Amino acid sequence: MYQPILLYTTEEHGCSLTTFYVRVEHHEPTLLMIKTCNNEVFGAYCSSRWGERNQKDDRGNRQAYFGTGETFLFSLYPERAKYQWVGIEGDKVGHGAELFMAADSKMITIGGGEGQAIWMDENIRFGKTDRCQTFNNPPLCPSGDFEIRVLEVYGFATDQLS
Repeated sequence: MYQPILLYTTEEHGCSLTTFYVRVEHHEPTLLMIKTCNNEVFGAYCSSRWGERNQKDDRGNRQAYFGTGETFLFSLYPERAKYQWVGIEGDKVGHGAELFMAADSKMITIGGGEGQAIWMDENIRFGKTDRCQTFNNPPLCPSGDFEIRVLEVYGFATDQLS
């Protein structure tokens, strides 16, 4: 077991993607928890550092998506559910099912392919959730669109608990 550490919360650090990146981009993995203004609670375990959003491909272009199949989604309220990567069993999947994480100065996205599982705007105020090919999930809140009451991001201490 690793000790979770609160890296970022909108309640303490404000609603800014810049602050979000400064506080979380060097941590791997991270756990994002969203509580909406309708009290829905859901999020994602993100397997890769958010700093990977700045990595370039062989041609010098920023990579749009990054992350690995260890990434997964979850919902805690009103329903409890976990949505793993569709390729976790080793099945061959298309490109749309390998869109784990994306981020830039205007948004954060988790999951892709015919929709985004979680999308948040640059002010960490509004978001949307859709079914996506990466996790074959339903929308994580009934309306699909949501207003963020609190976003918390946790990292994990490297010292194991005894």
